[in-house]
Amino acid sequence: MLKRLLNLDLLEFHVREAAQELDLLLDSIQYARDGTRREGTVGDEPLRWPWQEGALAASLEHVYHHLNFAWNGRFKTMREADAQFDRNEKFPYPHGAVGWFAKFWPKMARTSQ
Repeated sequence: MLKRLLNLDLLEFHVREAAQELDLLLDSIQYARDGTRREGTVGDEPLRWPWQEGALAASLEHVYHHLNFAWNGRFKTMREADAQFDRNEKFPYPHGAVGWFAKFWPKMARTSQ
């Protein structure tokens, strides 16, 4: 059986993008809390506050997109991953009866694959 290799470039890109979005979210939360920026703030992105629930949803959706894409595309070339873009950004498919991720997703997400 041929062992598949992880696409480290794809993983690095998507994990980095998710981490940057989370950093921006943390910066915005800190700014909303007391008007300061967190120590070690990355870049000079404008802080997005006051947030509406829709902006929070968009930020977290962006994080999920990159984490899901990293997992679903982990063994694919960049070309293969891009060709299956819509599929790769969905919640990961469960592995086995319980699955690695399935217990964390809402029931609707588990059944809509």
